[in-house]
Amino acid sequence: MEPTGADTTVPYFFLSYAHLPRDGSDETDPDFWVHRLFRDLCEHIRNMTTVPSGSAGFMDRTMRAGQVWSQELADSLTACRVFVPLYSPRYFISPWCGREWTVFGQRPTRYRKQDQRGRPSAVVPALWAPVPEHRMPDCAKEMQYFGPEHTERYRRFGLYGLGKLSSFRSDYQKAVLHLATRIVEVGENVVVERGDPTVLAAADDAFAPGPMVRAVTRRGLRISVAAGSHTRLPEGPSPARYGPTPLEWRPFHPACPHPIGKLASDIAARLEFRPDVMEFDHERAAADGPEVLLLDRWLLRDPEHRARLGEFDTAGREATGLVVPWNETDSDATAEHEVAAEVEATLPERTRRQRQARRPVVIGPDHRALSRHLPRVMQWAAAEYLKRATPRTPPGESPPRFRLRPGGQP
Repeated sequence: MEPTGADTTVPYFFLSYAHLPRDGSDETDPDFWVHRLFRDLCEHIRNMTTVPSGSAGFMDRTMRAGQVWSQELADSLTACRVFVPLYSPRYFISPWCGREWTVFGQRPTRYRKQDQRGRPSAVVPALWAPVPEHRMPDCAKEMQYFGPEHTERYRRFGLYGLGKLSSFRSDYQKAVLHLATRIVEVGENVVVERGDPTVLAAADDAFAPGPMVRAVTRRGLRISVAAGSHTRLPEGPSPARYGPTPLEWRPFHPACPHPIGKLASDIAARLEFRPDVMEFDHERAAADGPEVLLLDRWLLRDPEHRARLGEFDTAGREATGLVVPWNETDSDATAEHEVAAEVEATLPERTRRQRQARRPVVIGPDHRALSRHLPRVMQWAAAEYLKRATPRTPPGESPPRFRLRPGGQP
C-alpha cells in the first residue's frame, strides 16, 4: 500500500543525467543506453509499488543543452519522491545537472517515522561511468553511492559498462534491481515537500567550483541569444521559427528543427567548453570568460533593438564573438553580403574585429555551415579572452622555491 497522503500523480523518481551532445547525425540517439536503464527501473518500480504506470519515473528526453527548462521537467523535479543522479564525468561538468541537484536539495525533507535518526535524504546516486575522486564535487562525495551489494564490476565499469557487454548481463540486472529496491526503500521512508517550479531557471549550479578553480579546470563560454519570441515577433520571418522565449529561436526551421541555442551549446560541449546559454541583455555585466552573441538579423529592423545592440558594441567587450545566421530560404531572399552590411551598420566594432581575424560574422546558408564556422568563432573568442585575462594568484602560501647550493650542500 502507498503511504498515507502519497500523491500517485507525480513521478516516483526523477532520473538526472548528462545529455550527450549529438555527433551531427540526427538518426542516432546518444542517450539510448540511459533510456534503457530508465525503462528497466520503471518496470521494477511498477512491480514493487502501486503507483500508476505513467508515474513510475521521469526522464527528460526533449531538453538538450541550450534549451529552456520545460514545464514538465520543472514540475517533476519539484514534486518527485526520489532524486536519482547518474554519476559520470560529464554529469559533474553539466550546469543543468548542477541546477537540478540544487533545486531538489532545497526541498524540505523529513522521515515518516519520527524516531529515525540521522539526516534524511531522498537522493539515491547511481554510478553510470567511473569518476575519479578528485573530479567529484564535495556535495556528491558526501552521498553513499557504493554499498555492500555492489559488485567489483559495477565499481569498475558502472551501469553503462555493464549494460554494453552481454557477458555482464547478470551483473547489470542485479545492479538495476538493487538500485530500484533502494529507490523504493527511500521513497517509502522519506518525505520530500513540494518545491517551487519557478526557481529552476535561476538556480545555482551545485557543481560549479570557485572562481580560482574554475579558471584553471573549466573553460566557461557564455552564449547570448538575441532574437524575437511569440510575444514580440519581428517582421519578415515565419512565426514557426520562434517560441515563448528568444532561447527557442530556430533560424533554420524547418530543415533543422532545433533551437540555435541547443546547436551552439552542443558545439561548445564538443570543444570542451562549459556553455551557459542565456537571453541577450545589453546591460548585463561582461562575462568572466569568452562570449558568443547569436543575433537574429530581423531585429536590426527594430530601432529599439538597434540602439541596444549599438550600446553593446561600444562597451569594449573584446572577447565577444558575433554570429548572425543567414538562411537562404528567407522570404525576402536577401543576399549574404547585404545582411553583412546591415550588421556592420549596427555593430561596426564587432564586425571589424572579426573581419581582421578572418572569422565570418554572417554564417549561412544552412545549419551545416553554422556547424563548420561557429567552432572557429568560439575558439577565437576564447583566445581573445586569454590575451586580456587578469592573472590570478592561487590562494594560500606558496611552497619555498627549490635552490641549488654550491659545494654539494643539501
